[in-house]
Amino acid sequence: MSGPRQTWTLVVLWLGLVTAVVGTVVAVTGRRPQTGWFAYAPLAHAAILPPTNWQVVIGVAIAVLGAVVAAFAAGRLSVRRRR
Repeated sequence: MSGPRQTWTLVVLWLGLVTAVVGTVVAVTGRRPQTGWFAYAPLAHAAILPPTNWQVVIGVAIAVLGAVVAAFAAGRLSVRRRR
């Protein structure tokens, strides 16, 4: 029989795995910014950065958060006492 702590840990494990998968899907389906090639260097003294795609950034952050939560839950399950 599983105790209440083990049950909650399993729930957290599955929620972490689902969150990691959802974050991966969000990051992969995000649009990639278009980049171009220029034959000359810009004359400005400022750095020119490509546009940031926030869907990819947020998706990766969600995937990492889910993976960390799943890892902690799996670690907790791996050290449980056997009766």
